[in-house]
Amino acid sequence: MNIALILAGGTGRRMGQEIPKQFIHVNNCPVIIYTLLVVQNHPEIDCIQVVCIDGWEKILQGYAKQYNITKLMGIVSGGDTRFESTRIGMESLKYVHDDDVIIVHDSVRPLVTAESLSDTIAVCRSYGNSMSILNCTDTMYEKTNEAYTSREMERSRLVRGQTPEAVSGRRMREMYAAADARGIRMDSISAMQSALGWNIHFAKGSERNIKLTNTEDIELFKALIAVEKDEWLK
Repeated sequence: MNIALILAGGTGRRMGQEIPKQFIHVNNCPVIIYTLLVVQNHPEIDCIQVVCIDGWEKILQGYAKQYNITKLMGIVSGGDTRFESTRIGMESLKYVHDDDVIIVHDSVRPLVTAESLSDTIAVCRSYGNSMSILNCTDTMYEKTNEAYTSREMERSRLVRGQTPEAVSGRRMREMYAAADARGIRMDSISAMQSALGWNIHFAKGSERNIKLTNTEDIELFKALIAVEKDEWLK
């Protein structure tokens, strides 16, 4: 079974709005519904669990019913940090088998592609974990301080991590047991596994898979959903 765990527990303070950014309406539809519809329509994903910001669970239930999100299995309240919310979501999946795949994805990445989800699942099935990534195309620098840099980074050795990322049911249990034993608490399941000394296997990311953090990102999102791909582009 392939389970999508959608993280919607954040307040989105950097967006500067009165409601959490995952519930902002774009073209009369909440951001989180754009994300859930992609997952709902993916043929390989069997069910959806959402970790929701406290107090918004019933609102989300209403939206899910309105937009026919039939794969929604449950909604749980998140914690104070992403680490806590992810763990709450993982542990709310009571009957996960060792070979099940748990796909973790941000609710505020509404343009995730079906290809990226498929590759994340396939790589995780082969290796026990996966993370969607993009190669770095810009020149990369390390900050010396907030004002300047004195060191260029070799971009061929760098990648940009996104969600979706995934773990098998077996790896999820091993990961939290090992993290507890060593006192490791990290926001990303991929970063946490890396801190444990485990290899993270790459899946295909997408430049369209933007994360809505600031109001400028909302404008970019609007532009991207308004643009149709030209037929001549491969």
